[in-house]
Amino acid sequence: MRTRLTITLKNSLLTKIDDSIDGVKIRNRSHAIEYFLTKSFYSAKMQVLILAGGKGTRMRPFTYEIPKALLPLKNKPLLEYLLTNLRDDDVKDIIISINKEQTKIKEVFGNGSRLGVNIGYVEEASDLGTGGALAIAKQELKSSPFIIVHGDILTDIDFQELVAFHQASGKVVTMALKTVKNTREFGQISLKGNTVTNFQTSGSKEYSNLVNTGIYVCNQEIFKYLPNEKKFNFEKVIAALSSEKLVAGYVFDGMWLDVGTTADYEDALKAV
Repeated sequence: MRTRLTITLKNSLLTKIDDSIDGVKIRNRSHAIEYFLTKSFYSAKMQVLILAGGKGTRMRPFTYEIPKALLPLKNKPLLEYLLTNLRDDDVKDIIISINKEQTKIKEVFGNGSRLGVNIGYVEEASDLGTGGALAIAKQELKSSPFIIVHGDILTDIDFQELVAFHQASGKVVTMALKTVKNTREFGQISLKGNTVTNFQTSGSKEYSNLVNTGIYVCNQEIFKYLPNEKKFNFEKVIAALSSEKLVAGYVFDGMWLDVGTTADYEDALKAV
């Protein structure tokens, strides 16, 4: 629901607003004002769910001894880079989804006080997939919207800007997108304006050079779209919502590495 307003602004401020309009991320003056107001009112109560329950089989032999989220990058665990990025963007209420074999993550990060954040945990008794992990975290996720991030990525995305974009979009979900050369291993995306019109989790057809980065902003409404299954992938839910035009796409230019293989790990070591 929106209410029409008439406002008066200084010409200098209006010029800055007009300069921000790119026709894609920010469509017009009204959208620009809503976008910047949302970013200004960004709440420190925003929660994030970090999905760190994967077994990291593609990262073996490294992950025989430690969870993938704890792989060292210049004497710091991979996950610590994400946690400090969230903290610096004033997202400090963090829930980490782990499996029963990843208690070392708890031992390393504890309640998060060392890093200036508040960390809680949800534990999967068995592999539930990314969607199942979200479902069991429902009772802990109170903010709307909230952020979901895969725990095996290295990124410098601006989370405040991402959430502001989502709020202005009016969609149920926003997925952060990145331009890469090889899209097939990440799924195929079709984007019209800010709306994701098609998302295929696999397939040979290339719709664009954009990929899903494993970073989302979701309204509480998302839970009514989850299937009544114990184990499922969240990406399939996103694909279904995309067909209904309920997903926004936020394209960003910053650093993003999916540390899913030993080759990716070598790239991450060079990036930090």
